[in-house]
Amino acid sequence: MTTIRTGRVAGVRPLSSAMPWVFFRTMTDDDLKAIFAYLQTVPPVRHRVSNTDTPTFCPLCGRRHGLGELNFGGDPR
Repeated sequence: MTTIRTGRVAGVRPLSSAMPWVFFRTMTDDDLKAIFAYLQTVPPVRHRVSNTDTPTFCPLCGRRHGLGELNFGGDPR
């Protein structure tokens, strides 16, 4: 919850702009816990994203992010 409220991971590294944390930072603790619980039930996707590598074009999502060039088109699941 601290990461979503501050936009920083462990108070140090800023979240990627791909994470729209500013829209979630004012939610209640209960709402954030509910979102987290729901996300734990969703199967992970095969979509490589890195916040530390140089951004490259990703054909999977059409955006630029670290490891984007390692993704291929189609269903990311």
